[in-house]
Amino acid sequence: FASNWRAGMESINRNVLSYFSNFRNGMEILKQVLTQLLLYYTRFQDVIRKVFKTRSPSFAKDLVPTTVILSEIKKYALAI
Repeated sequence: FASNWRAGMESINRNVLSYFSNFRNGMEILKQVLTQLLLYYTRFQDVIRKVFKTRSPSFAKDLVPTTVILSEIKKYALAI
Protein backbone atom coordinates (compact mmCIF):
# COMPACT_ATOMS: atom_id res chain seq x y z
CA PHE A 1 0.00 0.00 0.00
CA ALA A 2 2.74 2.44 0.96
CA SER A 3 4.39 2.24 -2.43
CA ASN A 4 1.37 2.88 -4.64
CA TRP A 5 -1.41 4.62 -2.72
CA ARG A 6 -0.77 8.05 -4.26
CA ALA A 7 -0.92 6.59 -7.76
CA GLY A 8 -4.19 4.90 -6.78
CA MET A 9 -5.64 8.19 -5.60
CA GLU A 10 -4.59 9.87 -8.83
CA SER A 11 -6.24 7.06 -10.80
CA ILE A 12 -9.45 7.53 -8.80
CA ASN A 13 -9.22 11.27 -9.53
CA ARG A 14 -8.87 10.72 -13.29
CA ASN A 15 -11.72 8.20 -13.37
CA VAL A 16 -14.16 10.33 -11.40
CA LEU A 17 -13.42 13.40 -13.51
CA SER A 18 -13.86 11.44 -16.73
CA TYR A 19 -17.14 9.82 -15.61
CA PHE A 20 -18.73 13.03 -14.32
CA SER A 21 -18.70 15.83 -16.86
CA ASN A 22 -19.80 18.46 -14.34
CA PHE A 23 -16.49 19.41 -12.73
CA ARG A 24 -18.00 20.62 -9.46
CA ASN A 25 -20.07 17.47 -8.97
CA GLY A 26 -17.12 15.31 -9.96
CA MET A 27 -14.88 16.97 -7.41
CA GLU A 28 -17.50 16.59 -4.68
CA ILE A 29 -17.88 12.90 -5.52
CA LEU A 30 -14.10 12.52 -5.54
CA LYS A 31 -13.86 14.11 -2.09
CA GLN A 32 -16.52 11.73 -0.76
CA VAL A 33 -14.85 8.68 -2.32
CA LEU A 34 -11.46 9.59 -0.87
CA THR A 35 -13.00 10.30 2.52
CA GLN A 36 -14.59 6.84 2.45
CA LEU A 37 -11.22 5.35 1.54
CA LEU A 38 -9.69 7.09 4.55
CA LEU A 39 -12.46 5.77 6.79
CA TYR A 40 -11.86 2.18 5.65
CA TYR A 41 -8.11 2.57 6.02
CA THR A 42 -8.55 3.93 9.55
CA ARG A 43 -10.72 0.95 10.43
CA PHE A 44 -8.07 -1.35 8.95
CA GLN A 45 -5.42 0.23 11.16
CA ASP A 46 -7.70 -0.16 14.20
CA VAL A 47 -8.11 -3.86 13.47
CA ILE A 48 -4.35 -4.28 13.17
CA ARG A 49 -3.84 -2.57 16.53
CA LYS A 50 -6.41 -4.83 18.18
CA VAL A 51 -5.06 -8.04 16.67
CA PHE A 52 -1.40 -7.22 17.30
CA LYS A 53 -1.68 -5.77 20.79
CA THR A 54 1.70 -6.82 22.11
CA ARG A 55 3.95 -6.36 19.09
CA SER A 56 3.69 -4.71 15.71
CA PRO A 57 3.46 -6.94 12.64
CA SER A 58 6.30 -6.93 10.12
CA PHE A 59 4.16 -5.04 7.62
CA ALA A 60 3.54 -2.16 10.06
CA LYS A 61 6.39 -0.24 8.44
CA ASP A 62 4.34 -0.13 5.23
CA LEU A 63 1.34 1.54 6.86
CA VAL A 64 0.83 5.13 5.79
CA PRO A 65 -0.21 7.52 8.59
CA THR A 66 -3.79 8.69 8.19
CA THR A 67 -2.63 12.30 8.50
CA VAL A 68 -0.62 11.89 5.30
CA ILE A 69 -3.64 10.48 3.45
CA LEU A 70 -5.85 13.23 4.86
CA SER A 71 -3.46 15.93 3.64
CA GLU A 72 -3.56 14.40 0.16
CA ILE A 73 -7.38 14.43 0.23
CA LYS A 74 -7.28 18.10 1.24
CA LYS A 75 -5.16 18.86 -1.84
CA TYR A 76 -7.95 17.49 -4.03
CA ALA A 77 -10.58 19.35 -1.99
CA LEU A 78 -8.78 22.64 -2.52
CA ALA A 79 -9.11 22.15 -6.27
CA ILE A 80 -12.89 22.57 -6.02
